[in-house]
Amino acid sequence: MMSAAAISLSAPSDDPVESLSALPLFRDLSAKILSAIRESIDVRRYDAGQTVYALGQFDGGEFLVVISGRMKVSIIEPETGAMLIEEIGDGAIFAMELAFGSDARDAFQQVSVTADDDLVVIAIEAEPFFLLASQRPSLMRNIAAHFAGELAARRFRNMAAEAAPEQRVLTVLLQYVERDAISGHWRVPLMPKHRALAEEAGVEEAASAAAVAMLIQEGIARRDYPGLIIDDMARLNEFAN
Repeated sequence: MMSAAAISLSAPSDDPVESLSALPLFRDLSAKILSAIRESIDVRRYDAGQTVYALGQFDGGEFLVVISGRMKVSIIEPETGAMLIEEIGDGAIFAMELAFGSDARDAFQQVSVTADDDLVVIAIEAEPFFLLASQRPSLMRNIAAHFAGELAARRFRNMAAEAAPEQRVLTVLLQYVERDAISGHWRVPLMPKHRALAEEAGVEEAASAAAVAMLIQEGIARRDYPGLIIDDMARLNEFAN
């Protein structure tokens, strides 16, 4: 999935640049660099449930830093049609790789983003940021460190996925998860049969049954016939991705 690295962030400041400077990506930068960054940022506020990007709207011309609240990122896998869902919160940096001409730009047309809670983000224009980074070694070092951390985390997730068929089952299960409009709970309204999940994930049926049982044993989900209620969406995403 796209880059959405989450970093612990203290209470947000009224000054957007001060909020950014609390993050490793912007830490220890000179006042001149921060002043240049200020010229290409936009603070945006969304109510819970409000659309940040509709499907197909995101064009990679900017990336986001979450200052407070959470947002839900949904992306459709072009080959399978499966929908992957990720919740990201305070300190997360969403889609910065597009500022550097990522080949994933076309795939990101399949993304949609909504505010899961009342949300404050800082949008940073990609092109001016890229140009600034190419001229300022201290900013480029911070960016390199950010991407190195992202790469290490992605490699770990990929290794885990290869070792655990159950993880592929949970990735498939995510496409069935939706938010109840009344209760606000994440849920699977109609739980597919273990065999159907296994076929979609390309694993044995036993792995599918084990994956669902693990969710219940870990307190991540509970049965609500004919479906499931997801009590811990963050952990489900962690296990699935």
